[in-house]
Amino acid sequence: MTAPGVTLGRRISSVTRLQIQLVLARALEALAETYQRQAAEFVRRLKSRLSVDEALQRYFREVGVPAAIEETVRSRALISLANLIENPPKPESQSGSWTILRPDHMLDALRRRVQYVEETNLDCRLAASVSDEAVVATHVRMALETAKVLAGEMTPDQAIMLYIRNFNLRAIDAQGVFRTAMSQWAELHPLTGEAQAEILLPATPEPDPQARLRLSPRREFGLRVMV
Repeated sequence: MTAPGVTLGRRISSVTRLQIQLVLARALEALAETYQRQAAEFVRRLKSRLSVDEALQRYFREVGVPAAIEETVRSRALISLANLIENPPKPESQSGSWTILRPDHMLDALRRRVQYVEETNLDCRLAASVSDEAVVATHVRMALETAKVLAGEMTPDQAIMLYIRNFNLRAIDAQGVFRTAMSQWAELHPLTGEAQAEILLPATPEPDPQARLRLSPRREFGLRVMV
């Protein structure tokens, strides 16, 4: 993703163009805030496995923070992690006994190391997935804001695509943002026919609370005595 730049036709007025630039600037700020929160959460989640610096480097590698705001995200994340930096967790003590040089102990240590790396990689992927979801949600929110600003200039799908193109989203992210934004726009702005159908739809009659099931009178049966 790059810094947003507005590429519109001449039919867009200068006032509308400034409004678009404003909403895209707000979107960039909202994304920086989202990345910062998720980076700090990423570090906290992996504090028992990685140092702050290692976790931040891993976050930028796993998530792919845009270059335009990478330094801003890093600085804000470090500020929010001040307590963790000033009071780092104590590292686990390792045994210095000569028995670690035994072949069987070396194999066990190697297996534990491989397992540790695999578990760390899994934790990184899980934390990165949480961050990706938060970033997509921010994109959807700001894409809807863009569509709202351009409601009188173009259709919602055109406005949402304008947002996606300006932030140069990856194909898979662009599809998710577009579909979710269109779905939410449809929920917020129902079609005229749908609204009239809801009004004209006959209401289901409520059951009469006084109505009761009437049972036919029970027949009386006599007994015959056979002598």
